[in-house]
Amino acid sequence: MVAVDGGVATSGQGAAVETVPGAVAVPRGYPGPLASLLAKTARPLLIRGGVDRQRLFDLLDKAVLNPVTVVRAGAGWGKTVLVSAWAQTRPGPVAWLSLDRHDNDPQIFWAYVVAALRSAGAVTSENPLAEMGSVPRDERERGLRIAAGLSRLPVRTVLVIDDFHEIDDRQVLDEVDDLLRHPSAVRLVLISRTEPPLALHRLRAADQVAEIRADDLAFTGDEAAALVGGHGLTLGPDEVTLLVKLTDGWAAGLQLGAGFLAGDQGARSVADFVGNIRAVEGYLHDEVLAGRPPRQRRFLLETSICEHLCADLANAITSASDGQRMLEELERDSGFVVRLGPTPHWFRYHHLLRDMLGHRLNLEMPADVPELHRRAARWYVDNNLLVEALTHAVQARDWAYTGRLVMTRVAPLILSTQRAALVRILQQVPREQLTSTPELMMCDVLQIFEAGEYDAIPARVARIRELLRDRPDVTRDPAEVLLLTLQAAADRIVGDMPALVAVANEMLTLLAGSPFHDGAAFAQYRAIARNARGMALMWTGRLDAAARDLREASGAAMAAGVELPGISAVGHLALLEVMHGSVRAAAELAGSARDLAERRAWGYTLQAVAAHFAQALVHIEGNDLAAAEEALRRGRRAHEGDPEPAQRLVMLGVRARLALAHGQPARARSLLAEARRDRGARVCVPLLDQWLMLLDAEIDLAVGRPARAEQRYAEFLPTEAVGLAHRAGLARAALARRDLRRAEELLIADPTTTLPETVATVEAGIVGALVADERGHTTRAVDLLADAVGLATREGIRRPFITMSGSRLVDLFDRLRLLDPDHASLAADIINEVRTANGPAPDTSGGLTEREAQVLRYLPTMLTAAEIAAELSVSVNTVKAHLRSIYRKLGAERRSEAVANARDLGIL
Repeated sequence: MVAVDGGVATSGQGAAVETVPGAVAVPRGYPGPLASLLAKTARPLLIRGGVDRQRLFDLLDKAVLNPVTVVRAGAGWGKTVLVSAWAQTRPGPVAWLSLDRHDNDPQIFWAYVVAALRSAGAVTSENPLAEMGSVPRDERERGLRIAAGLSRLPVRTVLVIDDFHEIDDRQVLDEVDDLLRHPSAVRLVLISRTEPPLALHRLRAADQVAEIRADDLAFTGDEAAALVGGHGLTLGPDEVTLLVKLTDGWAAGLQLGAGFLAGDQGARSVADFVGNIRAVEGYLHDEVLAGRPPRQRRFLLETSICEHLCADLANAITSASDGQRMLEELERDSGFVVRLGPTPHWFRYHHLLRDMLGHRLNLEMPADVPELHRRAARWYVDNNLLVEALTHAVQARDWAYTGRLVMTRVAPLILSTQRAALVRILQQVPREQLTSTPELMMCDVLQIFEAGEYDAIPARVARIRELLRDRPDVTRDPAEVLLLTLQAAADRIVGDMPALVAVANEMLTLLAGSPFHDGAAFAQYRAIARNARGMALMWTGRLDAAARDLREASGAAMAAGVELPGISAVGHLALLEVMHGSVRAAAELAGSARDLAERRAWGYTLQAVAAHFAQALVHIEGNDLAAAEEALRRGRRAHEGDPEPAQRLVMLGVRARLALAHGQPARARSLLAEARRDRGARVCVPLLDQWLMLLDAEIDLAVGRPARAEQRYAEFLPTEAVGLAHRAGLARAALARRDLRRAEELLIADPTTTLPETVATVEAGIVGALVADERGHTTRAVDLLADAVGLATREGIRRPFITMSGSRLVDLFDRLRLLDPDHASLAADIINEVRTANGPAPDTSGGLTEREAQVLRYLPTMLTAAEIAAELSVSVNTVKAHLRSIYRKLGAERRSEAVANARDLGIL
């Protein structure tokens, strides 16, 4: 995911650290530093040799009435010059994007598309693209978000994508195809040397694709005469005709011919311009490079190593100070130097010219080439263009410098959408170099991380840190923090929470005593470490400490300008609250995290997963199962992009609780069994294990197996160590076994945490009310129920009332409604919800008694009458008597028939 405001979001297989510190802040949603953005979204301009080609302007005006226009021809046919000149005449917005080989990634590609549309002023404040902090990694969400934004452009907008032939990534091409299937205000103009590998047949069949090819672009006689005239030449009609014939109207050939004719004081003739035109490179050398002053010639050769140039970059490469003058002179007197944008700041050489210059540079100055690349790399580093910097460092084959660059600046890109480009570059480092220095060993670690070999990382990180031990603090500490960040990512990915706590502690200790010169990076790393430790403390059961860390992390992340770790911290706080604290607080936290994630198009990132699952649990507690299903769906989709063990267990637990709420205990049990299977050897999340055990025990209680529930509690923790949720469950089991004394003892025990545990408190209140009612203490039962209802009202809790519903609880609610007018309305609502959830109530005049209904729940199981008696703590004869009564009332002769009839009646 491409992120902004100083951070790069998680992307790629298994990446789990939320941000990359130290990035340059640029306008929201832009995919890179501003310098790179301006060069890629600026419309190229030629100020020399302009020719009125109104016939082609008219052709383009007609073409863009169609959804797609393809301008296709080989190099040098004037495609870009034509479309740029035409765009200047358009009354509406024209967005421009120039592509290169680094843009073969869906998130990077669409991020630049959005940036181009914003630069053109086509995106208004209410557009979904306006606040988008990044392009979603999730393919479906990305497509929906981009399509929604394009559909809401206020006016028809032309989007020109130059050099589309650079795109060969199938995913990008498929997504462009998908976009073209939906009508929008965008008119796409693709400039390409080759036929775009898109599925345009459907649009072509509907006559909705316009094409401009080489034969359209070929110069006519009048246009050729105007072009030559721009060089100060006047040719007769026959000479113009011959020149067009010799060049086939090819724009580059005509430029070369005009330059040829203008040389030697105009003594040359068109007949001297060789008919078969020698190799383009030779002509470019002879007519563009040869004969130039030595300084200008050397400038062209040295600066040809870069795709885009500005004066500062040119000066850095040439070790001179005349870059601006040189570039502007070359733009004026050469048709092969193009200005990018309305101001003379960024330039590029025509592809043909750059290819020739690169070849001549390697022939004439091979010893200088590595140093030129090093100079370019240093400039790119200073301007935070790190992929370009690393590219030039590798081209220089300066492996020591490459290693230092990776260690000090580039390595965090492994956690960004630029990871694929980064790894491709690192793969060019010879294998034998990857063990020569700690810095180059880091290159190896990054490739291992990308390959997902996380268990191999700790040993390599330890070795690198050992080799760095004798370095000065100012260089060693930032490198060690980076190494620990990668280690933390690996620990999180394999689910080793104790190890993650240890690494986060080490990071925080190092940061506290480190002479960090980069204050922004320090703040961001600190937010990352606090968030990682808070999450790990939470899953290891240290809830109060976890809450402190997560709150600190959320505030620190926002203050440091990195929202993604803040979303992660708030989402985990919401999970902590809904599991062990306040449901209302969880709803507020999850809502705020999800709202921010949605505005920034981060709804399907790893950092939003916790908020989605917390929201699902909040809805389950409120008995809004449809909303819970939707939140769970979003969480599952976000989790699939960056799966990690802890969140997988949360997901399975949420699904199990939802299945139980739908009355599907067998399905719930199956999901919990899945959570216990296929766990990695290093997965250590004791709090989640405890939470899943509580769900298992709740299923036991739901199917009438209190003894099994108690056994499950005892297997997990001794009674004196359990929290309120455990004690409420144990009290429910004791009540089911009619052990009222034991139930009361459990409910008056002191809590073991400072967290409010509102759900457990409501459950305990309901159980306490039922126990008091069993003892005949009606007033106390109503008071306890009133307290539970009051808390549930404030917190938005409904599930426990439905889970523990029965005729006694309904009777208590009826009494509460009569005795406590303040709770009358809510009591009525809950009674209705209970009755709706449980289906038709039994016919008490001729239906099942409460005990018979309990026995009925066991009939679909394989338990014998004796085993049912043991579960209910009654004699087997009593169970048999109930079975006879059940058969009679349901009109059945055997057990299976009774089950079928009970299901038909909706009472099973």
